[in-house]
Amino acid sequence: MKHIGIVGITAEGAALCYQTICREAAKKFPDFKHPEISIHQRSFHHILQAQERGKWNAVAGMILESIEKLHASGAEFAIIPGNSVHYAIKLVRQKSPIPVLSIVEVAAEECMEHGYRKAAILGVGFTMKGGLYIEPLKDKGIEAYTLPEVDQKTVSDIIYQEIVPGNVTERGLERLYGVMKRARNQNCDVAILACTELPIVLSEDKSDLSLLDTTRLLAKKAFEYSLKED
Repeated sequence: MKHIGIVGITAEGAALCYQTICREAAKKFPDFKHPEISIHQRSFHHILQAQERGKWNAVAGMILESIEKLHASGAEFAIIPGNSVHYAIKLVRQKSPIPVLSIVEVAAEECMEHGYRKAAILGVGFTMKGGLYIEPLKDKGIEAYTLPEVDQKTVSDIIYQEIVPGNVTERGLERLYGVMKRARNQNCDVAILACTELPIVLSEDKSDLSLLDTTRLLAKKAFEYSLKED
């Protein structure tokens, strides 16, 4: 199996990816066998500051530093469990010494395989406002639905003010499900959860839309990729 390198962006995303890869391996192999996994996690503070200032060259540079360290530890390919940093994926791939799987491309491919036609994008402001998913989904014949600004603010506020600090309220959840109900009324058939924290609190049973968990999906695809022969 190929050695997997995880570029940690948030602690939650890196941990969820690691855990999911091991659980996927447990379904296939006995006796706790799984691919070798290395994680490099720099302070999210620096990445977030660069994002907020629109310095995507700096974001790419920090990710590449992580990839270089992972490569030095033996990683044969890398994954980046974070959505908004994928605005820098082209810059990263141009200089990366190893292949890099894209969480956005993986999600778009999954939407196509399920036959979805219109996807609502839920995440933090960077991810929703900048159109990160528009072209990758369009390439698969799927329309990306950008939430109205009021709903974008609702989602982003709840992520930062409730989910991240661990103070999720029933009212907050009701507002999130309300956002998805309104997206359903705009003919969306799936919500891409383009934020690590959203799948932790949202349930498809209570949603008007199918939910696509990008972080766990990336981890599953990384495990599958690790099994491929060169």
